Amino acid sequence: MNKIKSFLMLVIISALLTGCSNTFAKAEYNDIDKIVNIEDRYAKENSNFNPIDNGYSLVIEKFDGRETLWTETVDENKDIDVEVKLSISSGTVKIVHIDDNGNVVTLVECIQGNSDEINIVKTVSLKSGQNRIKIVGYECKNIDLAIVSSDFQ
Repeated sequence: MNKIKSFLMLVIISALLTGCSNTFAKAEYNDIDKIVNIEDRYAKENSNFNPIDNGYSLVIEKFDGRETLWTETVDENKDIDVEVKLSISSGTVKIVHIDDNGNVVTLVECIQGNSDEINIVKTVSLKSGQNRIKIVGYECKNIDLAIVSSDFQ
């Protein structure tokens, strides 16, 4: 009898897990209040985040949600140039800058079906206080990202 109960519990748990998805990421993709939160929320598979010369490299097989990639607190406002190289095989993803006042600026965005590879240099206006760069996306597959700036510490 215990084996039957155990089996039924396993079937129920499996069914519940199968129904789980990462639809939150699509629903929250343009939600500024969610993006500016300090807390990250994401689901990802096979991720590799590494420092490179003057920046960071990120490769992810699957990604849904939002994750902080870089944080710096500055004493005075200043502009920095940031080079972003981004490619995906499918999905929708953007890289955003968030200043201490909660202002969000999209640095680069790959929208499903439009562009799957971008290489751009943007001037980012760092404001006094905490500044962050986040990746935000849904249904993303095979993300390859490099963020480089001579001003990164």
